[in-house]
Amino acid sequence: MEPGGSSSETRAYYLNSGPPIVEIDQRSFDRGLQRFLGRDIMNIAINPQEYSDFVSKKAERAATVAGSYSATHYDPARPVRFFSYQLGDETVGLLRAGGPVRIKGETFREKFGRNDLTSVVDLRVTHPLVENAGDILLEYQLREDGDDPLILSKPGLPGMEPRLAEMGFVHVGRNHWVLDPHQHPEVWTKNENDQWQRVGKPTKYLSKVEDDDAAAESTVQADYSDEDDPSVYLERVLTGLSME
Repeated sequence: MEPGGSSSETRAYYLNSGPPIVEIDQRSFDRGLQRFLGRDIMNIAINPQEYSDFVSKKAERAATVAGSYSATHYDPARPVRFFSYQLGDETVGLLRAGGPVRIKGETFREKFGRNDLTSVVDLRVTHPLVENAGDILLEYQLREDGDDPLILSKPGLPGMEPRLAEMGFVHVGRNHWVLDPHQHPEVWTKNENDQWQRVGKPTKYLSKVEDDDAAAESTVQADYSDEDDPSVYLERVLTGLSME
């Protein structure tokens, strides 16, 4: 949408009680990875003067991670699940998770009280202009894993370690990091629906109706006010996400 776009386009955004994340198949996941290798992400990566050094580096990392996984061999004997973070028709985040997996070693058991991982997250990639998308994908995976999740994360690139530590992950060797949200109440809590939630974060999630969902859009319009609409700014940064 251009800056002078209609208010109906802006109001395609709304707040939802759950994150706009859906499970997808491997083919859709592979197509989604290709979107992170396209010209939109590249344009952000090579234009720090327009987007800031921080955002441009995020774009470069996203493309690098997507590129490294686009050629990954999937072992059919070890099934995985694929998830997509959707804003309307656009994929702004992808997550790949396997498991459950049993870890050997008494040291691991002493640290976490068990040897069973509920899931192994070996890919989280997000659009550099969608803030906290990676955290929301992680939050979603915790909810998928139930009351007692124990997640192993394998970051695709070095440099993510400080952020993993901030989210409660503990380094257990090599590029393996493990999260038990029960051990980090300063980061993770349960919301009113008994679901895992980041401490101090909103319980509503920005979502966007699909372009052809006119009926839903009209419903959204009735629920929105004209004041303090954050979607005006998000629409600007998402303009150009669509690819040929």
